[in-house]
Amino acid sequence: MAKTCKRCGEAKPGLAFYDRQNVCKVCRCEQVRAYRAANLERVREYDRARSWEPHRIAARNGYARTERGKERMAAGSKEWAMRNPERRKAHILIGNALRGGKVIRMPCQVCGDAKTHAHHDDYTKPLEVRWLCAPCHTAHHKEMREQSRMEVAA
Repeated sequence: MAKTCKRCGEAKPGLAFYDRQNVCKVCRCEQVRAYRAANLERVREYDRARSWEPHRIAARNGYARTERGKERMAAGSKEWAMRNPERRKAHILIGNALRGGKVIRMPCQVCGDAKTHAHHDDYTKPLEVRWLCAPCHTAHHKEMREQSRMEVAA
């Protein structure tokens, strides 16, 4: 059964439409893409909030414990290491320095929390790090992404 798209006016087979939609899949995708571009921050905030819903957390945690989930996590880590050899090398060097006692883990430079991550501002200097707790580290990267977006937009 053919239907006519209300947006582009083309007659297309029924499979080219989502259920109970009068706009074809191609046109609907264009609409969604345009809406996301026009409302990027609003959509990102919605996506962030949605990711913390209990059923989504349970689904993520459950999948990560399956054999397939473990395989995909390992494959993703390997792919990241292949794409980022300089970063991977810096992570290995700081880990070795910590274990060898050449570097001492310090409290978070922002809030003072004792449980910290080593943050590299410059990966060419692998032992020069700033110590940040997980929330402060995430906030720092979020701030850096926002600055880079502002520079691209300007």
